[in-house]
Amino acid sequence: MHLYVALWVCGTLLTLLLGWQQRKCWRLIWQLNGWRGVAQQPLLWFLLCINLHPDSILDKVTRLRVLFKRPLAILIGTRALLYIDDPAGMECVLNAAECLDKTFMQEGFFARKGLLHARGQKWKLRRKQLNPAFNHNIVISFFDVFNSVGNQLVEQFATQSQLHGDAVKFKDAEDMLSRAVLEVSCLTIMGTPTNFTQADDAHIATTYKRLLEISAIKTVKPWLQIDLLHRLLEPQLYAEAEACNQLLVDFVAQIVQRKHRNWQLRNSIDDAEDVTWQRRIFIEQMFQLAANGELTLQDIEDEAQSMVLVSFETVSNSIMIALLCLATHKGDCQERLRAEIATVLPHGNDASYVGVEQLQQLRYLDAFVNEALRLLATVPMNLRHVSRDFQLAEREAIVPQNTIIVLDTFNMQRDAAWWGDRAKQFEPQRFLQHQQALEQEEEQHEQTGGQNSQRRHSYSFLPFSKGLRTCIGRRYSFFIMKVFLVKLLTSFEFHSDLQLDQLQFVEGISLKFRNTDDILFQIQPHKHA
Repeated sequence: MHLYVALWVCGTLLTLLLGWQQRKCWRLIWQLNGWRGVAQQPLLWFLLCINLHPDSILDKVTRLRVLFKRPLAILIGTRALLYIDDPAGMECVLNAAECLDKTFMQEGFFARKGLLHARGQKWKLRRKQLNPAFNHNIVISFFDVFNSVGNQLVEQFATQSQLHGDAVKFKDAEDMLSRAVLEVSCLTIMGTPTNFTQADDAHIATTYKRLLEISAIKTVKPWLQIDLLHRLLEPQLYAEAEACNQLLVDFVAQIVQRKHRNWQLRNSIDDAEDVTWQRRIFIEQMFQLAANGELTLQDIEDEAQSMVLVSFETVSNSIMIALLCLATHKGDCQERLRAEIATVLPHGNDASYVGVEQLQQLRYLDAFVNEALRLLATVPMNLRHVSRDFQLAEREAIVPQNTIIVLDTFNMQRDAAWWGDRAKQFEPQRFLQHQQALEQEEEQHEQTGGQNSQRRHSYSFLPFSKGLRTCIGRRYSFFIMKVFLVKLLTSFEFHSDLQLDQLQFVEGISLKFRNTDDILFQIQPHKHA
């Protein structure tokens, strides 16, 4: 009898303790959705458990989100998971100092020691240190690299039999673009030629992509971030991840160490001759910080790994998304793009060198790129950790500390509430029309006064995020993407029998497609090239 009483007392105390720790989470659930939010928790737990895999979670969220009132909070242990898919919520979170950090769920990301996953004051300091390496003049100085590698890319598409014809596989085109962009990343981030556009015998590009896929699995299954559990539950995946990680660590470390020795030698000569080096690319900026005692060589390797990965993966994926939209579009998009490009290029079609002044004149290209990144968001979802309680904008809901926030950019950018009835159609003209409407309204505003009514919410389109933690390489990424697209468009025509609504989406950190084997391009030389 005494044992039963003791067990009952312990159980009651544990229940009360758990309830006390969960009180703020339940308050958030109530403030957002009332009794409905409380009652639907068991269903949400069930749906979450059966869809914990990158291959299914994005598709299921897309299908099921319309059944629930949003923002939506789910109780997970002593934390809340807050799902947001509206521009006002995005703006609030992305600009909140309490939401600056990434979540513990992203600790499974293999390149987690650099700026990409730094937290709090460390992120602020490192971002301040790295900003000079991505200033406007430095990025403009990379155009020679963008054009040189872009020309090699065009040559590969023209000469490699698997990259032109009536049945070009998506994976072959993706592999070629990934290698070219990785070459650009290594040249501009680490100042090192790798010749990946010609060949990648060590499979560095594919290893980066495979590690991202594994990172996605460890994000939705965070218990795999514990080495012991990962070894026991997924021994083959663990062994593959370790081998891939070691290959990339060695790849970056060898380059950094070799460049550091050369930099030290050059600096010793410069000191003797009293020469000041003005231009510093990323790796040089890092070496200077190390010389000042602000970084170690290991810090530099971590930052280089992080920067190469994020610059190469997001840009190559963005270009593939743009080509996919281009090839599947049955309208006059390609003709309009080529006609516009012909007005700014020498002799109408000489794309051997594309400069920033020319890119600035290509307004339809801007609209095309924006529409592709709107419809098929490169990074479908973003996760944030709440460091302390804060209030959600335009609501009385208080988001408690340690909440995991899921920002669903993918579905927000395809939602008819923000983009109209044809939100899921590829229509580059929508960005031109919106810009024209804004310009007309600005003129009327200057003449008559009043408020702007046509302005779309600024956070309804987030190609490279916004707010306090916006992408440091935003301009860099757009420039590479546009230079490569101009060169490919002037040299080839792209078509596909696939329809965009046939794509099966996968959350692989960046957007992937489950049915890539079904995606075939028809890539033929442009008759006027």
